[in-house]
Amino acid sequence: IAAIDEMIKTLKDEDLADIAKRDQCKDEYKKIASVIGEVTWLIEKNVAKIDKLLQTIEDLKAEKAKTIEEIEAVDQHMKELTAARKAENEEFKQAKEDDQKVIKLLEEARTVLTKYYKKHDIEMGPVQAGVKDVTFEQEEPEFAISEDQAPEAVFSNKGKRKDQSKGIVSIMTMLIEDVADEIKNAMKAEEEAQLAYEEQMATAKKLRQKLVTKKVNLEVQIAKKGEELEAEKADKKKNEGDLKDEQDYKASIKTDCDWILKAFVGRAEKRAAELDGLTGAKEYLVGYKPSLLEKRATQAFDDKRLAGLKFLALQKL
Repeated sequence: IAAIDEMIKTLKDEDLADIAKRDQCKDEYKKIASVIGEVTWLIEKNVAKIDKLLQTIEDLKAEKAKTIEEIEAVDQHMKELTAARKAENEEFKQAKEDDQKVIKLLEEARTVLTKYYKKHDIEMGPVQAGVKDVTFEQEEPEFAISEDQAPEAVFSNKGKRKDQSKGIVSIMTMLIEDVADEIKNAMKAEEEAQLAYEEQMATAKKLRQKLVTKKVNLEVQIAKKGEELEAEKADKKKNEGDLKDEQDYKASIKTDCDWILKAFVGRAEKRAAELDGLTGAKEYLVGYKPSLLEKRATQAFDDKRLAGLKFLALQKL
């Protein structure tokens, strides 16, 4: 009976061990599936974020390239403005110098003419400055007898044409004033052009500074996104490592766990049948009453022989 009890205990222990092994494998498979699912989801998020960061960095770099082109365009515009202003200024200075030379020549000529008449005591009378329409009129000769008869030649004195000289001096004065006005107007136009140039340059410089600031900000954003990209790649690599660890662990327990999960029911049924047989045998032995002859025979045998009788009894069953 003790041997049967030991066998029953062994079977029950095996049953408990199989249950524990089965439950452990189910739990492990469940945990592994959960971890793999979560890590796979994290990796998918890593991939999506990496793609987004790559696109963002590409867009930022394109915007930076465009900004650089705009800066270069502004620089070229300022260069052209400066070149044009310099050319205009050179033209103005040359024209001013030429006009000043004209004024100087006219003044010298007027001075010479004025001195000539003063030297020969020819009265000029008041010079009309600013007279622009001066014409020289020549009186036609009067004929006393006939138009076909030549007039007598009469020579005038040196002061006869003082009015014509007066007109020439007035014209010179007028020309001097006109040229002076041209210089004055040119200087005003030059001043206005310089102010317009400075205003355009100020606007261009302000725009350039704005573009430079934009370029610097883009570079900062690109660097920041680059750092985020590297961090995301590192996180993805870690998650991929975790996924591999789980897959490797699953592979390490797969053989044993798959075997116990597949064989569990069959093993349990076989143990149940064996336990039923052992329990029946035990119940038979516990309730068995030997005859007088068997009792006498029993007294002649030791415990080992008694155990043999039990075995024969079991065989008879």
